[in-house]
Amino acid sequence: MNERGAGRKRKFDKKEIEEILELYHKGHSVSALAGEYGVSRQTMSFYINNSLAVIETDALDEEGMVVRSLPCWKQMNSVFNLSEDELKLYNLRIDYMLDDKVLTSILADMKRERVLTYDYYDNPMKRAFGVIKKPNWEDFMFFLEDRCMPRTRDRLKEILRDLHLDFYDSLLIVRKTSGRMAEDRRYLQITDFEPEYD
Repeated sequence: MNERGAGRKRKFDKKEIEEILELYHKGHSVSALAGEYGVSRQTMSFYINNSLAVIETDALDEEGMVVRSLPCWKQMNSVFNLSEDELKLYNLRIDYMLDDKVLTSILADMKRERVLTYDYYDNPMKRAFGVIKKPNWEDFMFFLEDRCMPRTRDRLKEILRDLHLDFYDSLLIVRKTSGRMAEDRRYLQITDFEPEYD
């Protein structure tokens, strides 16, 4: 260790990573977890953002994480209290974030066009769907589009080309941009469930 107190980053074992992930998805902030586990926010953020890949050797790229293990998907989505059979139908999770806090977790069944949400805050200003407690598919599509540039934006074709997209699709756009908007600090963390079957 050097005089700044810096040294090798602490490594967490699989059990600790699972605990961290569970606490994080229950609404604990990166800062709080970093303090609790005695590491920097950057180190904690790395483990949270890469934990599914670390635990289950799942894919991780600039457009989000991919979970292939049902037990991991089940643990990650425990707040929804779904049976294993029901949970398998939901193949997309979007966490609506403010800085390092999860405001709302959204589960989407893309095939049947169904959506479930779990809000971590009572304040409608801190929820993905505001005062709507049980959003429908249209609400979900509107939410995604609201996190994109408008369809009427000047030079939209150039922007889409820069994103390597041929057409306007709000889900594809937020996968590329994390739903970041210039006027706020909110963004989306996207996780796909693509189970591997024997």
